[in-house]
Amino acid sequence: MPRPVTPPPSNAFRGIPLIGHLAWSAVILTTAAAVIGLELTAPCPPGGPLAFGDCVAVRPFAVGVIGLAAVLYVAGLSAVLAWVTGLRRRGVADARAARDWYLIVAALGLLVAPLLAFTLVSLLR
Repeated sequence: MPRPVTPPPSNAFRGIPLIGHLAWSAVILTTAAAVIGLELTAPCPPGGPLAFGDCVAVRPFAVGVIGLAAVLYVAGLSAVLAWVTGLRRRGVADARAARDWYLIVAALGLLVAPLLAFTLVSLLR
């Protein structure tokens, strides 16, 4: 019995997930840069928004955690986008499943990336 032929995925909306991903990544990186800028421009004793007044020990740590968390988040989300795009190209997943996976990882990544960044920056101190 021959296998049914599945049609290739439609290319009508091919660029929209990439454009949305690039826009979301720009929002994340811009927000991280703004928080780092606020931290670095804040006066030292009473402290910035993150250093709590300890500019020597906490400020470099806070800046490292925020910067690394943003980079880890965007890199992880980019990897998931590449993965689900490959699944769609092979016909294993449809657009809805790809979107659902992307949104799940986007939400969970907001929690996991700062924790991983905190752990990595702590290990490198």
